[in-house]
Amino acid sequence: MNNAKPRIVVFLICTFFYWFALYTYVPTMTPYLADLGVSFSMIGLIGGSYGFSQMLLRLPLGVLSDRLGKRKPSIIFGLITGAVSSFGMFFTQNAILILSLRLLSGVSASAWVVFTVMFTGYFDKSRHASLMSYLFIANGFGLMLSKLFGGMLADHYGHEYSFLLGGAAGVFAILLGLFIIEKAPDNKELPSVKTLFGVIKNRNLLVMSILATFSQIVMHSTINTFTSEAAAQVGADYMQIGLLATIASLPAIFAFIACGKLYSLRNVNVCYVLVFAFSIQIIGSLIIPFTANIAAVYVSTILIGLGCGIGISTFTGFCTQTVDESKRSAAMGFFQSTYAFGMFAGPVIIGIIVDRTGISGGFFAAAAFALTGLVLTLLFYGMDKQTDRN
Repeated sequence: MNNAKPRIVVFLICTFFYWFALYTYVPTMTPYLADLGVSFSMIGLIGGSYGFSQMLLRLPLGVLSDRLGKRKPSIIFGLITGAVSSFGMFFTQNAILILSLRLLSGVSASAWVVFTVMFTGYFDKSRHASLMSYLFIANGFGLMLSKLFGGMLADHYGHEYSFLLGGAAGVFAILLGLFIIEKAPDNKELPSVKTLFGVIKNRNLLVMSILATFSQIVMHSTINTFTSEAAAQVGADYMQIGLLATIASLPAIFAFIACGKLYSLRNVNVCYVLVFAFSIQIIGSLIIPFTANIAAVYVSTILIGLGCGIGISTFTGFCTQTVDESKRSAAMGFFQSTYAFGMFAGPVIIGIIVDRTGISGGFFAAAAFALTGLVLTLLFYGMDKQTDRN
């Protein structure tokens, strides 16, 4: 790992700015769109469009990456589209154009499948689950600081300037991306279509993908879309909403670090970990309907952030554990495309519910999705699923 340290540092810094560019405007976007007169159903569609692009593109990008045997071109493509989408939203207040540009930001986020696979290529396969935490820590700090500074800019100068900040960060990420050094896959075998279908039938990959979908429904319909509106309805300004979103990232970063340490041990019961993760997502979602103050919104956000952080760290760390190196991009692409359905469907479904029942109904629905994830965890694994550290 020592010889690879400089390339890993550059990669992690690039990862930080990649996510920074995509999330500077996310915390305040829902109240901003509401102020423009956009319906909650349309706001949900705009929020979900980010996941829709990823649902369609992550698997093809993973397959293309495996076929080419190169990851860097896809990463640069992702960085460029992220910068363009952020800059584009600065110049319009039209809901349809914002929807289109949010779709483009989802195209950018689709490159995450290549980021994760390229990063795991720096390490031995047996260390993926524990060392993946480094990548998620860079991801977490990028999300946290982007939301903080984006909220500050929106509060002082107007929401539009959070788009400019994202675009500037995207340009810097592109420059860093040019210096990424790629480690070529050890296995040069090109996966056939038949082989790829075999990968998709991998039970561990399927289970992790399904469970991740429910966790993403909760996170993207609450923290990334409607939690900010819940805060605005109890009097929070853009600065407080940005701080709220920043606080949401802190427990996720803690979860990434803790999971990295936990999964370096032997015989960790993954089922217990996931039951805990879904349980606190349920509790966090149920706080909003029963309270009407900013402190409760903060507590809700912390719990959901922690639960989703534990979940995504676990799902990503283990989803490709039983997949060959030459097929890992395709497997990761399938995994991320599947859970991207949750990123798309969650805000859309919850947006429709909020339009009809109000914010409380949306958070009751989020709790129901988290409960479904918990029940499926027990059905798939019982209580005896342990990590294989051999």
